[in-house]
Amino acid sequence: MYKCHACGKQIQEGPRISDEQLWQEYLFERRTYSDLARIHSCSISTIQSRVENVSVVFRPHYPAAAVVVIDTTYFGRIIGVMIFQDSGTGQVLLRKYVRNETNKAYLEGLGELRMHGTKV
Repeated sequence: MYKCHACGKQIQEGPRISDEQLWQEYLFERRTYSDLARIHSCSISTIQSRVENVSVVFRPHYPAAAVVVIDTTYFGRIIGVMIFQDSGTGQVLLRKYVRNETNKAYLEGLGELRMHGTKV
């Protein structure tokens, strides 16, 4: 990082990495914020804010057939995310936000997969 003493503007040396590329490294290469900060020569707080700014668009996937694994992860006591995943490919087929893990929520998710043509 360079700073112009005349105008005070700071200039970063070298190519900049996109927020989406940081997200990919964080998610799929399982790198920590400190790993990414060291690799890209910036602070941990910069990495954290850039990763948190990425907006992820989820599109459900409906294959012809799948062996479905279902699991729910809770964030505090308020909300959880129920994931329907193809055990063969590891691809997330569907996700539902739930307050409680119930048989009804499982059946609704499986019903949605079947409604879109997936043989479960």
